[in-house]
Amino acid sequence: MSLASLLLVGCSSTGASVDAGGEPDAATVFDLGADFSGTRNPSGVWSYGFTSGGTLAVSEFRPDGFSAQVGGVAFWHPDGDAGYYPYVAWNPGASTITDSSGSWAVRAGEVAMEGSASGQYSVVEFVAPADGRYSVRADFEGIHFRISTTDVHVRQNDVPLFDANIDGYGGDPAFHPVQGSSPSATYVGSVDLKVGDVLGFAVGIGADGTNFNDTTGLLVHIVRL
Repeated sequence: MSLASLLLVGCSSTGASVDAGGEPDAATVFDLGADFSGTRNPSGVWSYGFTSGGTLAVSEFRPDGFSAQVGGVAFWHPDGDAGYYPYVAWNPGASTITDSSGSWAVRAGEVAMEGSASGQYSVVEFVAPADGRYSVRADFEGIHFRISTTDVHVRQNDVPLFDANIDGYGGDPAFHPVQGSSPSATYVGSVDLKVGDVLGFAVGIGADGTNFNDTTGLLVHIVRL
């Protein structure tokens, strides 16, 4: 079973409203991979972008403006000229694939993120569509074959909920052995949100201060309880 499938199974009994078949009402479930758009930004409750500088304040968020598909991977970039980094990418397929350079592997439905050499963060934002309590799970994993070294974050507006470091490869083991001191990091929690509140999921350049070989995977599953 894929990691994405495990996440769906793990979140199926959160206490959200259910339909006659016993599944959560689709209107209450938000899954970054399933909802991702390679052509629209924002796309529903999700926005893909970056910070204008090296801080994670909501006011520093800027939406990506340029999309492109390279091989099987869909990318969002700041712009179409020199603005390659930071990027937010996505695998829309049904199985793990590598990027066009063969440097990293991204699972089915997984998002791949990388910051810029100047310290800008790659950011995905979830904007609450209604007041309520939300169950949140975010799984980060290093997916670069040359070992990702990044810092990862979950924030509610400007309040930190989770901070961790990725140092290793924690992706699909069929493409590279899992290795490193902290190849993955997971946040699980419940938060009270007002309509318009922001949950931010961010990837930075890590303690080494570079974005070399830093591609980091992200899966997010949110249920309004």
